[in-house]
Amino acid sequence: MTTTTRTGSRIALPTNALKVCASCGTVRGNVRKDWHEITREGAVIGWTCPSCPTASEPIRREESGRFVAVVRGTAGPDGKRPQHKRRFDTLNAAREWVEEIRKGVSTATIRGTAYGDPSRFSVRTITERWLARRAEEVGTPGGIREVTLNGYRSALHALLLHMGDSVAREVTTDDVESVLRVLATDGGAWGRGLSHRSIVYALGALRQAFNYGMRQGWLHANAATLAKAPRRNSEGKDGGSRRAKRWTAAQMVTFRAHVDTYADGARFAAEPWLVVGMRLALCGMRRSEVLGLDWSNVDRDAGTVTVAASRVKTGRGSATALGGVKTDNSRRVVQAEVIHPGTLRALRALWMIQGRPESGLVVRDAVGEPVHPDVFSRRFKTLCTAAGVPDPGSIHNTRHTLATTLQEAGVPDNQGAALLGHDVNTYRRFYVLTDQDAAAGAAEMAGKLFGAW
Repeated sequence: MTTTTRTGSRIALPTNALKVCASCGTVRGNVRKDWHEITREGAVIGWTCPSCPTASEPIRREESGRFVAVVRGTAGPDGKRPQHKRRFDTLNAAREWVEEIRKGVSTATIRGTAYGDPSRFSVRTITERWLARRAEEVGTPGGIREVTLNGYRSALHALLLHMGDSVAREVTTDDVESVLRVLATDGGAWGRGLSHRSIVYALGALRQAFNYGMRQGWLHANAATLAKAPRRNSEGKDGGSRRAKRWTAAQMVTFRAHVDTYADGARFAAEPWLVVGMRLALCGMRRSEVLGLDWSNVDRDAGTVTVAASRVKTGRGSATALGGVKTDNSRRVVQAEVIHPGTLRALRALWMIQGRPESGLVVRDAVGEPVHPDVFSRRFKTLCTAAGVPDPGSIHNTRHTLATTLQEAGVPDNQGAALLGHDVNTYRRFYVLTDQDAAAGAAEMAGKLFGAW
């Protein structure tokens, strides 16, 4: 059979190309609609049927019936133009891909950058590009904090171990949920199941990364949007929830009394920051807010402190960063002396031993160095043991104790939320806890009500 070669998809033309489709061999007969000419030097030399690519398209139909599309990319430093090549089951899918690639290549050429085929982007590629974009926001007005960025990285680490190499466009909601179940059992690199909170955080970060991918045109849908994290294991080692980890009001007072034994003498000289630091934490301040407190924001007459900054860990090492507050609601004045009488005296004593500074971090050790967040938390745990009160799991849970105690005392939610630096919805959802003590209190009240009948 004598054949000639044409441009476009560059298939070999059969000798009867004027009577059949040059790609699939379908007989043309008297049909004219939607058939496309193949021309050379102004003359028609063949036809393609409606089910096959035209001569001008960089698409070729294979004998199997699938379609191969090839588009050249932008030239690299060596002057070579890489090829982007994909196979598709349908012609429409191939055409959509060609249009997408051509637009991307055109934009990259204008910008003078290399172009990558987004249809082959892995989950890792999209999450890394999203993290790089968020990194640009750190330290900018309205941007995120470095600790938040590191939190995203940490949350995504284990997830990417299991699905990082998957093609992002091919990931389904079921795929995401399957990985989340693996995280709950096998976990990450150390083979331990992750906490429910860590899994939820990882899912939230993935949703944000995929949303970014959609805005950039790399993804057509967000497979993480409808995905749900596995239910919390109520038989877990922590009782299934941090909701069980709070003190009673009496236990908080017992802890405070023990802390006050460090207010003078050799103990005070060794750890001058301890009483002030722990008392401010008992006032509902976050650890980062206590460690970021500056003397310029302390009223040594009224015994109040203004929350205007925070100091946090910036990663797995020992580095910390001083920055803004967590949210706009976090900016507040804390009536420390009113909440825990004696705090003003402790503040004045610390101010005196530090040389009466007008500014500078409040919580510093005996040699003037800022107390590290991990040191602060470890010291809290040892003080719990020494005071004879249960370890609530985290110094952060003293905020839950305060919130629940206030709610049980009838303090309006908006006032409690303002004290902790949160909006009302978050306060109600995460800070007012339910536990066995609360259930027992409700039962006692019910008994009083129904016993009167």
